[in-house]
This record gives sequence, structure tokens and C-alpha cells, in this order.
Amino acid sequence: MSFKLRSLVFAVFMLVFGSALQAHELRPVVMDIGISDDRPGQMAIRLTLSGEAVLAGLDLSGITDTDASDRSAAYDALRALSSADLASRMRAGFADLAADITLRIGGEEAALALIDVSVIEEADLRLARDTVLEIGVHQPAGGGEISVDWPGARGALLIRQMGVGSDPAYADYLPDGGTSNSFTLATGVPPPVGEVITTYVHSGIIHIIPAGLDHILFVIGLLAYSLSGRALIWQVSLFTVAHTLTLGLASLGWVNVSGDIVEPLIALSIAWIGIENMRRTRSGLRPSRALVVFGFGLLHGLGFASVLSEFGLPTSAFIVGLVSFNIGVEIGQLLIVLPVFVALKAMKLSAPTFRRGFQLPVSAAISAIGLFWVAERTGLVGML
Repeated sequence: MSFKLRSLVFAVFMLVFGSALQAHELRPVVMDIGISDDRPGQMAIRLTLSGEAVLAGLDLSGITDTDASDRSAAYDALRALSSADLASRMRAGFADLAADITLRIGGEEAALALIDVSVIEEADLRLARDTVLEIGVHQPAGGGEISVDWPGARGALLIRQMGVGSDPAYADYLPDGGTSNSFTLATGVPPPVGEVITTYVHSGIIHIIPAGLDHILFVIGLLAYSLSGRALIWQVSLFTVAHTLTLGLASLGWVNVSGDIVEPLIALSIAWIGIENMRRTRSGLRPSRALVVFGFGLLHGLGFASVLSEFGLPTSAFIVGLVSFNIGVEIGQLLIVLPVFVALKAMKLSAPTFRRGFQLPVSAAISAIGLFWVAERTGLVGML
């Protein structure tokens, strides 16, 4: 195996195994705002976030995994605390968090009062757990437009409305902090179309790089099928058409499949693609492979839809947001596939060298990770 090919395979292995070993992925902070049902004259805020990240003082701007922070050891120590202990520390540290958040109602800054803290426990210490803060806010007479200033160091923020007088379909997403769009609890002010496009394209990209680990492995599996550019284009096209179809249907609410079913099947699709690559004996794209890629693309579309549902689509620009998110996903996939494919073609590898030096080892790694994820997502790992 040439030095260049060894270097490329090493880089792909780092991508494959480095992605697979990330165990502390973070989700966006979710802020639900509404009228309080049991406290007259007050608004209610439900803030769902990583309590460990807040208390450890992590700077979440630009990272989606706590291992990427120089404060990861502090995070891990907090992750080992019981739910009760973490909730107690969160109550004591709430003032520091509240000082970073500016909520305006009718142009006036509103004070945030902590009412309750609860921690949603995860049995697997490798998984991030949610801390939920119930916050009360005095509502001025006459109300007014609401806006939120959010620091980028606290991570991405999804703002939604809840309760009486709210728009359940309203969502505003701040991937890098900043000031939200103004809204009232009756209606949201529609964001500009250009802002919708940039927000959802960005969201689609970061769902692949760095957050879409399973989708990254799947497209690497498509790349490892052969050195044929035509075969790669066909596979990526079939995958794109399929996941676009189910992403659209699921976003419209016409298809709804539990993540408990979808996620293990996505892991299985990764393992299957790798195994097919290793068993491949003929050149060219076979019809059976095309059908497999299309079928698995339908599954991955349901996975994309579950992510998109976390921060919703604007009712005023539903189609624009959906298409923009999908474009972002495609850009993310191409950022993975194109550099590796170009490097492989530049090496002018023979078919036997490609198979021994790239196809077999990379496909074996992908299959192993996919099978491990199947066991993990079906609960078999915890039973062993």
C-alpha cells in the first residue's frame, strides 16, 4: 500500500472511529415560553439544557461535544452526580445563568425567578441528560412583544411557545446566540425569508458535520463501494431522493415512526452497507445495491426529520425552511465525500489496490461500528 493511500485510509479511520467514540454530544437549549396557568400576571419559561455544561462553565460556541472543551473533566465529574445533587447545584448556580440571559417584554427587561429544577436521568453515563428549569417572569400590564438575548457561549437556542394564547408551531433558532425575533404569545413575527434560508441551511450542515455521525458513516460506505464516479453519483442521488421524500412526509406529519425503531435500523443500514462492500465481487452498480441504498435513504430521512422536529419549521416559510435544511444536509454530505473521492482518484489506484487498501478495511470498520450501535440502540449492550 502506498504512503498516500495509507495516509488517506488513516484519515478516514480517524473520522470513522473518532466520530464513533464521541459520547457526550450536546443538543440545543430549548426555551418554551407561555402564559402561566397557575400564577396570574406571570409568564412561564421552561428551559431545557445540560446542567453539567452550565455548571462546568463550558464555552459551547462552535462545539457539539463536551470532549472538545478544555472543561470536559469538570463536565464528566458533574455527570457522575445524582439527579438530586445536580438539581441542588443548579439551583445554587442559577443566578449566574440568569445574568447571561436578557428577556424583554414590551421593550422592558424582565427579571427571571427560578421556581423549580428537575433532572431527567439517563442510565447510560455516556449520554447527555437534560436539566429542566421552571422559571417565572412578571408580565407587565398590556404585555407586549417578547425577545431574548442569548449568549453564544451557552450553545444553540431553540425558542418555542407553549400554553394558552400561544402558537404551537412557532419556532426561532439561534445557532450561535444573538437576539431572537420579536413575537407575542398570540402570533409570531415571521422571520425574513433570507434569514430562514441561512438558518436552516446551517442547521442541515451541522447535523451532518459534526453531529451526524451515523449519516457520515453511511456516505463513507457509499464511497467505499467502488472507484467509479458514476456509481457514486447514482448512489448519492438515490440516497438523496429517498431521504428527501421521508423528511418531507414526516415534517408534514403524514409519516410518524418511533425513534426506537428508526435509530437501530439506521445503525443496521450502516453495517449492511459495509458488509455488502466486502462481499462485492462484480464491478458496476447492481440493481439490488440501488434498491438497498434507496430503502436505507428512506430510513435516514426519518432520522433527519426527528432532528428537524426538535427546532421546528416556521409556519410562514415551511417549504423554504424544509428545502433549506435539506440543502444543508446535502452540502454536509458532499463535504465528506468529495475530498476523499478526489484523493482516491488522484492516486490512480488499480482495482485490487483499492479493494485491499481502502474498500475492505474501511468497510470492516463501518460494519463493526454499525453492529455495535445496533446492540447499543436496542439495549443489548446494557444486558451484557
